[in-house]
Amino acid sequence: MRDTMPSQEAIQMMERCKEEIRCLRSRIAVLEPKAAAYDDMSAIIRLLPRPSQGMGEDLVWVLDKRIKELSMKPQPVEAGDTKPE
Repeated sequence: MRDTMPSQEAIQMMERCKEEIRCLRSRIAVLEPKAAAYDDMSAIIRLLPRPSQGMGEDLVWVLDKRIKELSMKPQPVEAGDTKPE
């Protein structure tokens, strides 16, 4: 059993993750105004405390960076892979 996956497989997985994150971000953009209105109304009637808002690491940026790093790296020939001559 291998401990690491081939770079191409890692790139494909990261591309799928990146697209899923972008899809979820677009859903959040649609729901965010509703959530903000709910939070504002709740704060007015003092039902919910105001949570602090922090910034996290941008996962899409990290994935893009890693994809570029792996794409530029030469791909080793796996056992059993043969190139037609």
